[in-house]
Amino acid sequence: MGTNFFNQFINFVSSTWGIVSISIIFFMTLQARHSPKLAWLLVSLCCFAASLGKLVTQWVKEPPPLVFPLQQLRDNGRPLAVVLLIAILMLGFWTPPTWRRNLISYPVKYLVTLQIVIFIKSLVQGDFIFAILASLVFGSLILSIQLGPNRWLQDDYNFVLAVQSIAVVSVIFTTASLYQSLYDFRAIAIPAGGWFHGTTGNPQQAAALLSTTVPCFMFLIERKRWWDISKFFWVICLTLVIIALFLTASRTGVITGASAILFFYRQRGGALFRFGLLIGIPLALVWIYLVQNADLDILNSSTAAIDKYLSGSNTRAGVWSALWRTFSTYPIFGAPLRGTRIGYGESSWLATAATLGILGLIPLILLGWSSLRMLIRLNQIGNQYPSYKLHTNTIIAGIISLFVGSISEAYLLGNITTSILFLLLYFAMGQYIIEVTQLEQEYYQWHSIREADITIS
Repeated sequence: MGTNFFNQFINFVSSTWGIVSISIIFFMTLQARHSPKLAWLLVSLCCFAASLGKLVTQWVKEPPPLVFPLQQLRDNGRPLAVVLLIAILMLGFWTPPTWRRNLISYPVKYLVTLQIVIFIKSLVQGDFIFAILASLVFGSLILSIQLGPNRWLQDDYNFVLAVQSIAVVSVIFTTASLYQSLYDFRAIAIPAGGWFHGTTGNPQQAAALLSTTVPCFMFLIERKRWWDISKFFWVICLTLVIIALFLTASRTGVITGASAILFFYRQRGGALFRFGLLIGIPLALVWIYLVQNADLDILNSSTAAIDKYLSGSNTRAGVWSALWRTFSTYPIFGAPLRGTRIGYGESSWLATAATLGILGLIPLILLGWSSLRMLIRLNQIGNQYPSYKLHTNTIIAGIISLFVGSISEAYLLGNITTSILFLLLYFAMGQYIIEVTQLEQEYYQWHSIREADITIS
């Protein structure tokens, strides 16, 4: 497996398509040294590239080709993500030091510990080359986020750009899917079920990408009190995201998206109702337009999605039972590998227990606990500093949505995936808000002491 990825990467960088892509990325990287917007766009492109994948099922051994350049992007998604990661890392090294004190939060430290356990097991029982490459990629990912986005987050302007960078991933994804649907919608929907997956490897991945960006769209919509072109743009984009999420037929994705909305408006019932009206009207209009003008394949996909939602079938119970039995049999270090790579079931928590045992569960539980502490702290900051209420609500909704989805999907165990990138970015934004409010508090305390000294003297 490790050799295959290495060969794929070498073939990519030596191909005409790869040379052109790397040249464009290198030019963007040079320009991004003086353009924060371009720097955050590279982060969006990296997240999108990490989501690219081919759908392979028992019915489809080779998925239908996509139109140019989507086919080329999908074929080289992983190497392209690594190149973009290197670009972000270069920008990170070029970024001057900032006032930030802690560029890595405690949840990230436990996430790294979890990956170390995965690395040890892969090294001992699996593919040695793949384990080394995976550890290098994940280490580069952590270092890139630490030196890049974490250091760029030093004012509210860059916080807004960080939120936009996550939302733009869904914008790119839905735009690419709309472009493909103009030619052949069946190429981005499972033939046997009709469920939409876009340019990702399966509908669950598409749903995870779409649902966990919802809080960022809500931030961009709510931050402006009056209507303008940008607000109208984000409303339309969110409308398309919701429709795409529905077409995935992923109940986990719908629950994840719904939890994001509910936690975003957890203390503002009136705002939630207003948001429902705000999105409901364009959603209805866009849906009516799609129904009236869409081809038969899109209509069949929507029918298949409705059937899936109404079926009431439980596709997780059997998998979860099997994972629990495996953990009961191999409680310390998980089940021995049957191949060269660790395979995960449909749950981050039970999959960790089954494949890594208690040694893997400990850092995962600590990850959840430290994330909860961050959420509590952010909630306190939102109540104490009304100017940061929208910021904290966005981060809280984003992190909770990712953990809600992790119950039914194993993306917390991923290496360089869109979900892991989103989680690291939400952690980075949360750490920034905690530090900036601490700095403000220290300044006010110093200022109060200074004024008291002057008064006494």
